[in-house]
Amino acid sequence: MKKLLITLFVLLASTFVNAESRIIFSQDFENAVVGTNLLGNVQVQNYNSGGGASWTYDLATGAQAISGNKSAHLNIQSAGDQWWGLQFKVEDPALTTVIKGVKYRILFKIRSSTANNFCQFYVQGQSSFVQEINIPTANVTQDVSIETTAMDNSGVANFMWAFGNYANVGDVWIDDIVVTELDPPTYTPLNYLENFNSVVPGTSNVGDFEVANYGNGAWTFGVEQVGTDPANKCVRFDVTQNSDDWWTLQFKNVKLSTIKGKQYIIGFKAKSDIPNSILFRIEGTTLFEQRVNLTNAFQSFSIESTPVDATGPANFMWAFGKPTILGTFWLDDITIQEKGIASSLGNIHNPSPVKMKFVNNEIQFLSDTHAQVFVYDLTGVLVAQRLIDGANCSIPVKNEYKILIVKCVDENGNISCNKLISQD
Repeated sequence: MKKLLITLFVLLASTFVNAESRIIFSQDFENAVVGTNLLGNVQVQNYNSGGGASWTYDLATGAQAISGNKSAHLNIQSAGDQWWGLQFKVEDPALTTVIKGVKYRILFKIRSSTANNFCQFYVQGQSSFVQEINIPTANVTQDVSIETTAMDNSGVANFMWAFGNYANVGDVWIDDIVVTELDPPTYTPLNYLENFNSVVPGTSNVGDFEVANYGNGAWTFGVEQVGTDPANKCVRFDVTQNSDDWWTLQFKNVKLSTIKGKQYIIGFKAKSDIPNSILFRIEGTTLFEQRVNLTNAFQSFSIESTPVDATGPANFMWAFGKPTILGTFWLDDITIQEKGIASSLGNIHNPSPVKMKFVNNEIQFLSDTHAQVFVYDLTGVLVAQRLIDGANCSIPVKNEYKILIVKCVDENGNISCNKLISQD
């Protein structure tokens, strides 16, 4: 069934958890609309009209759809003289950012009105992967599964179905597109971590966070030192004029995508110079909000969202405004974690060869270690991450933890992990 594609998971061996494969893009066209060079979130481009290529596009409905109630429909009137002429592709920074060294699986349905037709599937931008898709029989829907080679670089990629320079013309239907990351333990993008220690504020941003004023409120912002340690920074906001509603003053990350049905755990520290409150909110793919009351000392907050309503870009927002009292606020150590990405943490299959210990509120590495290290608590929330490059390195953690899971991804992509119990 069409909707089952959205819940496909790959069970990964040789990892310390039964991790879920992460879907980076899905499009079933059920809620899609036709736009200029767009069908839903998929671009429909003709780059070879001068070479004779031409096509039209729309959404097939009812009995014409090959899955569900709607499918993408292309009518190729003239193939033109090159493969690149007719492009059906996904290219969206919020939806198709790939990771160096990671492979991807692309699932979709396709049907052609002409027999012995084919197209070429490409991943471009961060890879040179190409595979021909044969459609031997007319008017028969095929389920296609493609596994790419590992990406050459990290960044936005094009996932493209290319038509053109071929004798067959006619109708092509495409549906149920799902792009899945095959080896998520090497990279968990929604394990987002920002401690503000190295970011430089811009005119309207602090690192990956936008600082926006949409109304009659006023504030200033910056990054300042925490305590006596010059390397420890946080972000500061001075609200100098109140506003009519909560949405006026917004500190938000708009670069993350959520997955329909998933829950997210948002961790952060916050304080205010006087007793005050702010509102945490998720917008875009759901509407979730929770008020947070602050004191003049840093407190650690962990907010668990409800399941989100849709897959796509979302705003993770800290909202200031009425009835916020004028004053100064500080935020630090923001993490955003997909709930369940590190479930069943007790099932450790491959203890790490890296020598380490957990003492004095830090993970100490006793051997020459060269790896990207992820530290999780027992609920699966990412609490720290750092590149370890050499011997006698350490990762500080909060003193509230007694047991931690440490995952190491070495320079060759090998994954290992340990459960560490505090020696304090």
